[in-house]
Amino acid sequence: MENLNQVTAEPQLNLYNTIPEYLADIRVEEIDSILPGPSLISIKGNISPPIFISVLLHGNETTGFLAIQHLIKELNLTTKPAPRDIILFIGNIAAAKKGVRRLENEPDYNRIWNGESLPEHQLAKAVLAKLSQQQLYAAIDIHNNTGKNPHYACINKTDPAFIHLARRFSKTIVYFTEPHEVISMALSRHCPSVTLECGFSGKTEGFNHVYNYLVQCLTMPAEELFGPPSNKHNDIYHTIAKITVPENSHLGFGNCEQNVDICFRDDLEELNFTSVPKGTRLGISGKNHSCLTVMDNSSRDVTDQYFRVENHDIVTRKELIPSMFTKNETIIHQDCFGYIMEPYPIDEQIR
Repeated sequence: MENLNQVTAEPQLNLYNTIPEYLADIRVEEIDSILPGPSLISIKGNISPPIFISVLLHGNETTGFLAIQHLIKELNLTTKPAPRDIILFIGNIAAAKKGVRRLENEPDYNRIWNGESLPEHQLAKAVLAKLSQQQLYAAIDIHNNTGKNPHYACINKTDPAFIHLARRFSKTIVYFTEPHEVISMALSRHCPSVTLECGFSGKTEGFNHVYNYLVQCLTMPAEELFGPPSNKHNDIYHTIAKITVPENSHLGFGNCEQNVDICFRDDLEELNFTSVPKGTRLGISGKNHSCLTVMDNSSRDVTDQYFRVENHDIVTRKELIPSMFTKNETIIHQDCFGYIMEPYPIDEQIR
């Protein structure tokens, strides 16, 4: 297990009152040549209060940064004011340089927004302290998935403004309260906040979708942005549990080597956001009879409610709706195997 306490240097927050030169054109893996580390950039607009946008909390999730570059160029933000004030946070510069979610021996930059023990917690506190000095219009945190998922928006409160802000991005909405250390949770105490999940990193359809959404958020009046859209149909899910694999386990997919601990079905990612029936086989428990662990939002082990091992087959005990299933073994160990969701009822007036 990584000892995160080995990291002693506190990352410093860099502050900018204008868009740094070359930001709109720099390759993401070269961003450290113009930004020395995590950076908070104030971009002047025609109206206040500002909208907060965070990108690259995970260094290999580039869609948000690409959308910001496109926004700067299309709206000529180096020479003209934005439609609305923007506060832009560019997070894990060092990880972005290497094209990884996070570096070894450092925490996930989207798990540092509640806590005290790590140097990165102080970075998060510095960002939140700056943001607390003014009212925020909305907060948008932009991410990608490593597995096959639809574009969707996440919220941490089910207030109408949150739901409608999310619905402007996608009819597929996920409500979650765990993990509670994410930036959207911290900012949900101050303004409507959303997390955008934009499919695979670097895809044109992803950054175009985000760019168009950001333009809407910057230009729409509040009563329109935070009000119900004309098509009010939503598919809202509630994340109720997280699935992990044993630490240091060796995973495989499809036709696996004999030495793997768990061999998952090859079409695993096709199950995301679908109703998976009871009795569905997800994989085979290998040499050490390894299985999955499921923890609910109260940190209780509820594995036996969802899975059983039957003649080495890992089988669902009940119908479930997964999200974020991925075949990326590194991400599975750094974060999780996926989440379990359930449909979430919302008052028709809010819909």
